[in-house]
Amino acid sequence: MDARTVLATWLDETNPDRRGKQGRLLQGTSPDRYGEHVKDWLAFIETTVKIGAWRAQPSHVVTWLDMKGGSVRTRALRVSAVGAFYAYALEKGCVQASPVHPKMGSGAWNAPRTELLGDGQMALIRWGADQLQGDMAARDRLLVYLLLAGLRSRQIAELTVQDLAFEQHRMTASVWQKGGGTRPLAFPGEIRDEVKAYLPVRTWRPPVSHEDRGPLLVSYRGNRLDAQHTPRTVLAQAVAAALACPDPEAPELPARVTPDMVALSPSPFGELTRADASIPLVGEGPAGGRG
Repeated sequence: MDARTVLATWLDETNPDRRGKQGRLLQGTSPDRYGEHVKDWLAFIETTVKIGAWRAQPSHVVTWLDMKGGSVRTRALRVSAVGAFYAYALEKGCVQASPVHPKMGSGAWNAPRTELLGDGQMALIRWGADQLQGDMAARDRLLVYLLLAGLRSRQIAELTVQDLAFEQHRMTASVWQKGGGTRPLAFPGEIRDEVKAYLPVRTWRPPVSHEDRGPLLVSYRGNRLDAQHTPRTVLAQAVAAALACPDPEAPELPARVTPDMVALSPSPFGELTRADASIPLVGEGPAGGRG
């Protein structure tokens, strides 16, 4: 569900769950004050950082708090407001974990900061992925595209063929979530096209993988990918290709580019959206859909 819709539902005066971080019912001017702080946070994480409220990390919250400044009391109120919003979203299953820690309000929180890439740098890595060669080029290009779309390494490794479905301009898939379970997400046309290009050359081999089921991305022997080693290795190859870009105006890349850094940065494909699993999707081929 859209974060602003969740905010409006949470603070609706008829909502019996309109509660603060400590579980007390919000009364008086508290809903308005909480709402203003959360709206400001959403503007930052969705418009400035452009990764969406449900993918926010503690480092993003700290950056926002530092940017806003103000007294210790005001900082604590911002933490309480945004923390209460995420507590409600967590209860309703909109997010798997809250990026807010109570100590952020006191300034005693020192969260590790993940360096984010800019739009030009992400576009350059996409270009590098397009230059990959070899027998596994289609798989490796898809892997980097999925990182660019915002998926973490483990989520990519957990994708399965049987959970894919295709529409005319997008693809939907059940994506593993930290803490257990899956969430249906809609992927843009760029990802859909890369999946369709990869499926015919996917090296499936029983018992781990089959033409119509099993892990989507597999090794040349048809085995499930190592969620840690393979994404790092493939991304390093794409970055190496990107560094060789002949365009003199190509942006510089950090000395170390990690899968998490790419997944958390603003995607060149736009933010992923939740797909309604109840909508019948028309699919094609071994993934069980037709386009």
